[in-house]
Amino acid sequence: MEKELKGKWEGKVSTTVTKARADEIWELLKDFFNLHKWFPTLATSYGIHGSNSEPGCIRYCAGFSIPSNAPNHPISWSKERLIAIDHHDRTLDYEIVDSNIGFNSYKSTLKVIPNETTHGCVIHWYFTLDPMEGWLLHDLIAKYDVGLQRMVAKMEDHIVNSKKKMAEESNPRWEGKACVELPNTDVEKVWVVLGDFCNVHKWMPIDTCYQLEGIPGQPGLIRYCATTVTAESEKTTIRWAKEKLIAIDPVERSFSYEIVDNNIGFKSYVTTIKVLTQDEKRGCKVEWSFVSDPVQGWTFQGLNSYIESCLQLLLNKMEMPCSAT
Repeated sequence: MEKELKGKWEGKVSTTVTKARADEIWELLKDFFNLHKWFPTLATSYGIHGSNSEPGCIRYCAGFSIPSNAPNHPISWSKERLIAIDHHDRTLDYEIVDSNIGFNSYKSTLKVIPNETTHGCVIHWYFTLDPMEGWLLHDLIAKYDVGLQRMVAKMEDHIVNSKKKMAEESNPRWEGKACVELPNTDVEKVWVVLGDFCNVHKWMPIDTCYQLEGIPGQPGLIRYCATTVTAESEKTTIRWAKEKLIAIDPVERSFSYEIVDNNIGFKSYVTTIKVLTQDEKRGCKVEWSFVSDPVQGWTFQGLNSYIESCLQLLLNKMEMPCSAT
């Protein structure tokens, strides 16, 4: 311990980032005044001098996991000055100018290095300081390592979620609805037909539909639907989809299902079909609504029109067997 206390302490921790590019991580890391957004144990961080991310600016940080050495001030704090910043090399240097955590002559460097192979990056965190009484250097390095790992995890989550949100906003979901009234068709008979989840081919313009797994009439039931399409070249193609029943309510006469796999371009598709009674009217109404990600090769209007035509065809076929007497 005595030998260790005679010289400068030098430490380095590193971590690999796999979910974000170097420029994305740097965009967050260079925000010098707002370290608390990412560093897990930091309760607050804000500027007290200069302009954010400009050399010479100073931030106040409070809430470290490193305990305060001032008995009358239990909250750990430090004032940190940005010495230099290089946006091209994605490097920043800072020093602690005042604190109550026992750090003397402390200087630190953070560097982000791109990984062209994985499109991720590596973050290195170097620091030097005078030896601290009551601490071992390897314990301090271990604490820095944990802090860096947790900070990067928060950064990655933020970047991934931001990308997802931007994708959703730039590529909004499609929502559509088709309704058809059957003034001469009994509501219960229509429900018996539509609620028969694995026999939709009896009413829809598809070749086959059958159960793959699950229990009939119970959520989790999966059906396979397919039809054969012949192109102008006379080449035939089987278009198919696997559809999962996610909810069914016999009392309200409604059910919902989603496409879980297919070869027709659907990424996310959920539909709900309801059979509704008509107030003071004989017969019923069928409502078919859907929510879908945009489908390659389709327009929203085209998909909505297709569903309307399928619903109309399905109901036309049902009129004869289900007409009320």
